[in-house]
Amino acid sequence: MTEIIQIDKLNNNNYDSWLNDFKVVSMDKNLWRITDGSEVDPIEKLFPKEYNQFHPIQAYVTIYLSIEKEFRILISDADDGAQAWGILQKHFRPDSRASVISLTDEFLSCKTSEEEDISLYAARLKKIIIDLKMPGKPTADWYQAFQLIRYLPAEYQDIVQIIYRLCDE
Repeated sequence: MTEIIQIDKLNNNNYDSWLNDFKVVSMDKNLWRITDGSEVDPIEKLFPKEYNQFHPIQAYVTIYLSIEKEFRILISDADDGAQAWGILQKHFRPDSRASVISLTDEFLSCKTSEEEDISLYAARLKKIIIDLKMPGKPTADWYQAFQLIRYLPAEYQDIVQIIYRLCDE
């Protein structure tokens, strides 16, 4: 029996969490490579029976049904999942100077909170770094490491000082 997996529908406030949830659901349905455009034309590669499993229309339908009705108009002209995916990415994560500046500000002001585990802080920072790579603005490793240790709690300051004193080799 097929298990139905439900995710929250895409709206103005949940693009990042929806993106992760949708990716997992589409990977489960073997649709992710079609959605992100990395799948080659299945006709050339697969037998006709298998082609039905990977058909781009399935990816489109999955995307369409997982977004709020108000956003369905955005992808109404798309012919397949890859096109719909691209349209939603441009709408919710625009590749503009303003969005890059906003992400850079988020990166530079990312701090660990009082009760936050360091691994969660590192994960938040990593997500921002990945988001900056999307519009082609990768962050240098040196800045990533600096930002990671910059706001560590007081109990880690001895380790931070040792790292600062390390020689580059």
